[in-house]
Amino acid sequence: MNRFAASVVLCASGLLVLAACSAGKTVHPAAHGSATPERVGPTSTDSVRIGPFTQVFSTPLPANPAPARVIADFREAQILWVKSDGAWHLIAPVTGYVTGDALRHLTIAVSENKSHDLVPAGTDRMFMTRVTGITGATATVTTCDDSSKYKEQDPRTGEVNAAYTPALDQAYLFETWHMVQLSGHWAISALSVASLPDQAAQPCQP
Repeated sequence: MNRFAASVVLCASGLLVLAACSAGKTVHPAAHGSATPERVGPTSTDSVRIGPFTQVFSTPLPANPAPARVIADFREAQILWVKSDGAWHLIAPVTGYVTGDALRHLTIAVSENKSHDLVPAGTDRMFMTRVTGITGATATVTTCDDSSKYKEQDPRTGEVNAAYTPALDQAYLFETWHMVQLSGHWAISALSVASLPDQAAQPCQP
């Protein structure tokens, strides 16, 4: 998933050269106007534009209502994550859609990305997204993440951050998102990421 997922992979391997294991997508508040969000979860194959950054959800919602709701809330959590990073503080209602260890990562991301004054640009695409299990108040979402066209740039000058150039074989990730019921909907609670040479990431490669 962009820099957040890449950071998880690199932190785990001890190879992180990005800023202090920062995590998440960043968007400058001026790039998207008001920090007051409405319900923004897409309803089918969709993309969401936030300033110079576009998040693409290329897998349609499942026909079954139960997993469809999980995916819809998963998408909304992703967008609220981006908007919080862009506002450089946690915006309501992100803490209703991101909780636990994932919220810790987001809080770090907000602080780190603000200190480096970089915003996302280009495109991040999630594909082959599906619910692999729902048990009571927990669910699991897996997705492939194509960040090959993701960039970071200075919001004032538009200059691209040349220090963030992941290798192509690290740009296609396999992600597992753990979801929990929170305040009547689904929220992200934790994440794990696989990249090559992990075989789990192989189906995500172009």
